[in-house]
Amino acid sequence: MIKNKINVIYSKYGPHTRVVDEKILGDISLLRDTFETDIDNAKQENRVLRIGIVGQIKRGKSSFLNSLLFDGKSVLPKAATPMTAALTKISYSEQPSATVEFYSKKEWAKVIEQAHKVEQDEKIYQEQLNEFQASKAPGLKRQRGIRPPQKPNHPEESKACFELYQMVQRSNLDVEKYLDKEEVIKSTGSNETLISDLTPFVGADGKFTPIVKSSSLALNLPELKDIEVVDTPGMNDPIISRGRRTQEFLGQCDVIFLLSYCGQFLDSQDMALLAQNIPNKGIEEIILIGSLFDSALLDEYSNYDSIQQALPSLTASLNAQAQSEVNAVCRQDELNNGGQPHLMQTLQNALPPIFVSSRCYDLAKKGDDLSEEEQHTLNRLNQMFDGFTFTPQILEAVANFKKVHFKLESVRENKDKIMAERLDNLLKGAERDLLQKLTAISDDITLKRNNLQQGDLAEAEKKQKELAERINAGKSKVSMVFDKYRVQIEKELHKAEQSIKQNSLSVKRINSQTGSREESYTTYSEVSDSSWYNPFSWGRTRTVSSINYRTVNYTYANVQDAVQKLEDFVVETSDRLYQSSSQTININQFREDIKQAVRGLFDFSDPDFDPEMILLPLSNSVDRITIPTISLDLDYHINSIRQQFSANEVEGDEIQQLRAEQARIVGILLTEITQEVSKCGSDMLGKISREEQDFLPTLIEDLESSIEQLRADLENKEQALKEYSDILEMVEEDKRQLSTANLHLPERAAM
Repeated sequence: MIKNKINVIYSKYGPHTRVVDEKILGDISLLRDTFETDIDNAKQENRVLRIGIVGQIKRGKSSFLNSLLFDGKSVLPKAATPMTAALTKISYSEQPSATVEFYSKKEWAKVIEQAHKVEQDEKIYQEQLNEFQASKAPGLKRQRGIRPPQKPNHPEESKACFELYQMVQRSNLDVEKYLDKEEVIKSTGSNETLISDLTPFVGADGKFTPIVKSSSLALNLPELKDIEVVDTPGMNDPIISRGRRTQEFLGQCDVIFLLSYCGQFLDSQDMALLAQNIPNKGIEEIILIGSLFDSALLDEYSNYDSIQQALPSLTASLNAQAQSEVNAVCRQDELNNGGQPHLMQTLQNALPPIFVSSRCYDLAKKGDDLSEEEQHTLNRLNQMFDGFTFTPQILEAVANFKKVHFKLESVRENKDKIMAERLDNLLKGAERDLLQKLTAISDDITLKRNNLQQGDLAEAEKKQKELAERINAGKSKVSMVFDKYRVQIEKELHKAEQSIKQNSLSVKRINSQTGSREESYTTYSEVSDSSWYNPFSWGRTRTVSSINYRTVNYTYANVQDAVQKLEDFVVETSDRLYQSSSQTININQFREDIKQAVRGLFDFSDPDFDPEMILLPLSNSVDRITIPTISLDLDYHINSIRQQFSANEVEGDEIQQLRAEQARIVGILLTEITQEVSKCGSDMLGKISREEQDFLPTLIEDLESSIEQLRADLENKEQALKEYSDILEMVEEDKRQLSTANLHLPERAAM
């Protein structure tokens, strides 16, 4: 039984922690724990089909699920930020209820620890900034060469922890009362009542939201009768413990809907998500979804003459892009010695993606009952092509959810087959995972044994010193790679910033228009008020008024047009910055360039040079490199814009006032956007500088650790060589058993 095999392997290699990489042993231990849970879930009788909704944060997962299962109704609340998003399991029940899981005391202690570090760093920075500003005060002699303090750069998890900490501080919540506990919410009413009762726990401004790790909803919805849905908070979750819970839940899923943004389909973060979390979980059914199709359409429509041309052409272009990205990923996997061929084949089988727009689906279903944000999107869509207006039928066609519903129905129909194959798939996945771990042990032990067999510590130290000297001497070549990408970051962000400034010029312009309208006016005239029979009235007059009408021409400006220009500018700017930052660096190419730069320092044809001494440490060091992207949240700007204007039209002097107000707001936006770009750019450049500073020392440390291992082994060389040989024999025997094609077949009956 594979479960027993994992236990046996962990027990066999556990006593060899002196020489076997602890990380690999930790991975085997984790596999043992998660596999047992996954198998137990897969073996449950009469269980429902489990569907996972997976993707990076802010890829529209909750909106997609609302459209897929709830006919566009906002059943699932959206989190205020990625920091407050919680994993949600949704299932069927005649009586609606929910269970909320809070963080454990240990997990929350880690959150507070990181939050306090951020708080302390920010306090020190503020003190230094105050001192610097005070030194510039009039009358004080300014010392030359003093620079302003550098704003601290914090890891994403630390920033997330600090935000959760601040939310708790604002709410005055007694956190200790809830940690390590669950809250059960039972509703005697409808699904809507339950969701309302759940708002304090998962809503954007919920009192308990920052301490919620996951939630489970049981809703009275016929669509859920034979399925269970896992809505993940995003696999790039900044809260590590919450991300691990997401991985655990994924192991229990039978089908995965993977959402990736149309504009950057299957980028490096999407692929990292897949590679780290899905390949060995026994999940054979991956459905690729290109989300936010409406955003891609709004970005690209100017390249087409009509909507009839745009929809098929854009879809074909996105399909080609997706195929190209998958091919590139497969080629990269081959370069990495084909580490994940099964995942690559599963990806190829999942093509072509289904491109969808949850926003268009909502617009089609809601009719005139639209929010301001939804109305804004509809206005933008209707302005794309002259004379063309989106009807509910066309919006539903663009949304493309019929294909998704068809796919879901197909999954439902094949439920028994999918679930019957689940056990075998889990077994095969665990075998693949275990084989990879054993291969990693073999590579590591072989290198250590080779070093020991050569047996000359002085020679090994000499070689290690030569490698370190060669690496340090070639530091400039490695720095050139970092410099290249540093310049690339600055260039791309500068280009984006200039483009944004250029776009702002047209936003400032408010065109006045000439109109005409009918106006009434009153005229007055004197008429005789005398009567022939009354001599006293002779000569008396009275004033008579009459209402007349005339056509008046006037000049006016449309306030809503001005507001919409500003809103479009904010939305397009946010999209542009995200795209620019995410496309600035191809992380895989960046890593490959660094590898090539280091390899170029050595003569691999030299018979005295052992390439394994450098290649394994190099690969380990390069794989640690990560670069952040810009995610700019400008929603609050849109809200402030809407509050500036109330009337629909202005005339006369008010037109100039509107222009002045428009220019003022654009100026504020540009200032804040520039500050955000500068800060985010500094974060990216700071990260790449830290990677550069850490890379070579880390590489040299890895080389030195092998020498320390050799020094320890030489104290009892024969015993160490025997231990290495024994381990390699065990690895080969274990790999041989795992590679046997029929290994898992007899176990099926025993499970």
